[in-house]
Amino acid sequence: MNAKRLLGIAVAAPALFAVVYCGSSDSTPPTVPTPAPTAGPTAPPVLGPLHCDPTPPPLYGFRMKVHQNSGNRKTIDATPQVIDMDGYCQATGQDGRFCYTRLEGNPQREDCDAMAVGVAPDTGRYGPRWLFDSAPCGDIPAGGSGCNNHPDNQFLVIAKGTGRVAACATQDVPIADGGSRCGECRISPASGRCQ
Repeated sequence: MNAKRLLGIAVAAPALFAVVYCGSSDSTPPTVPTPAPTAGPTAPPVLGPLHCDPTPPPLYGFRMKVHQNSGNRKTIDATPQVIDMDGYCQATGQDGRFCYTRLEGNPQREDCDAMAVGVAPDTGRYGPRWLFDSAPCGDIPAGGSGCNNHPDNQFLVIAKGTGRVAACATQDVPIADGGSRCGECRISPASGRCQ
C-alpha cells in the first residue's frame, strides 16, 4: 500500500467513524416522559346563569316519588312546588294554590327548579341536599341501608333498604308561610311508593 493511500485512510477513518457513530442527533438532552396524571377528585360543575321568567315564588315543599323501583334499590325523585303568588301558577299554565315551577317538558323547567331549590352544599350542583335517616348521602354499606347522590341529576337520589329519605333546599332560598324546606319519603324493599 502506498503512503498516500495509507495517509488518506488514516485521515478519513476518524471522520467516517464520527458520522456513523453520531448520526444525525442534535445536541439537546433526551427528554424523560412525564407520568400520566392520576384521577383525582372531580371538580364541581361550573354553574351558569339560570333562565326562568317569571321567576318562581317561595318554595312550598317537594313532591316526592319513587321514580324507579328495583325492590331493595330505589331511585327517588324530588320535584319542587311553589306557592301561587301574583298569579304565578296561571302564568305557567297551572291551577291551584301550589304548583310546579314549570310544567313537564317546558324548556325552562330545569332552571326554574334550580332557582327554587338552590345549590346542594355537598355536591355543588343545583338541586336538593339528600339525607337518609338524617345523615348525608354517602357510601351505602354492603347489605345496609342508605343513599347515594345520583351521578347525573341532583333532583334524583339512589336509596337502598328501609329508612327515611329527605330532599332539602338550601338555607338561602325563601320558603312560603306554612311550607317546608325539606320533603320526605319513607321507603322499604316491600313498598314501591313513598309513604
